[in-house]
Amino acid sequence: MHLLEAVNNLLMTGGAGAGKTHIACALCITAMHQNRTVKYIRANTLLKESDHARQEGNYFEYSNEMAAYDLMVIDDFGLMDLDIEKCRDLFEIIESRDCRKATIIISQIPVSGWYQLFGDSTYADACLSRMTSKAYRLEFPGRDRRVNNGN
Repeated sequence: MHLLEAVNNLLMTGGAGAGKTHIACALCITAMHQNRTVKYIRANTLLKESDHARQEGNYFEYSNEMAAYDLMVIDDFGLMDLDIEKCRDLFEIIESRDCRKATIIISQIPVSGWYQLFGDSTYADACLSRMTSKAYRLEFPGRDRRVNNGN
């Protein structure tokens, strides 16, 4: 799996129900068949867990745990408020994986719109630089495959 071998990121964007998560899960299964460690998590859950770890005084351990997975999939990026604390937590996690471990980021929002999601321009620059460098991009145009349209 080239994504893991070269430690690249994969940015998957497209409308709801376009198949992004389905493909990401297939990549996760492939990685697990190669005895790789995998973490699949929604962005909102990642940030809630990160905040909880900080409040409990074990953020360092949590951050190290997230950094250790061979492949991490962050789904539904952009469907949450990125205030300064969440920007910081996201940056720390992305930074800990940068150029060391593969990360897949899934979003309904095109990459060109990600900058506006951040509540702080410095964190936006830092996170996006790490997310998009050495990244493959897959765009999923098309209809929502979850909708039953009578076919």
